[in-house]
Amino acid sequence: MNRPNKNKIHNPTLPEDQQDIVDERHLIDAEDSAEISLEDRISIYWMENKAFIGGCIFVLALLIIGFNGMRIYKSHAEAKIQAAYAEAMASTSLAEFAEAHAKKDLGGLAALTVADEAYDNEDFAKALNFYSIAAEALTGKVLEGRARVGQAFALFYTGQESEGLAQLADIAADASLAQAARAEAAYHLAVEADVAGRSDEYDRYVALIEASTIATQWQQRLAIYEQQAR
Repeated sequence: MNRPNKNKIHNPTLPEDQQDIVDERHLIDAEDSAEISLEDRISIYWMENKAFIGGCIFVLALLIIGFNGMRIYKSHAEAKIQAAYAEAMASTSLAEFAEAHAKKDLGGLAALTVADEAYDNEDFAKALNFYSIAAEALTGKVLEGRARVGQAFALFYTGQESEGLAQLADIAADASLAQAARAEAAYHLAVEADVAGRSDEYDRYVALIEASTIATQWQQRLAIYEQQAR
């Protein structure tokens, strides 16, 4: 059996015949090491690496605390916006709320509400402003198309007819928007094309409306229009 080199010590207080005493305090025989239990191995590993392991645990704890802190901050910020929205709904300050939170979903919803009210009151300049705010704030959301349709009609009624029709054409062609908004835009474009005698364009928009699986309102309106117009 091979053993590691023994560490000899020299003690000047001892006679020469006793100088070859071996310091075996830190030597572990290979056969003995094989008998060390798993618990002892773990204990030895911990003693040798506890500084490194402790540092890793500390860094991980900081990351967890930071992540949870960001989530709490975000939730708190959203709760504050929701409270402000509820307060604005209860008063007459929705327009101010929409302008102050023009980049947020709730700001877009508030802007859409203000725009609809202004449109109903035929204040088309104000409606155009707030439909534009809503369309930007709600980009990628289900109500984006709704805001853009309102924006198109507000453009039309502020004397920008060609811009309004171009906006409707963009909406009808945008597959990322809700089907209902695309069908509404297509309906108005179909009527405009029919009145102008552009039959190919009319057929194209009719096909778009009829292909929709949820635009039954505009399909029914199209059927009524065709009955009355023919």
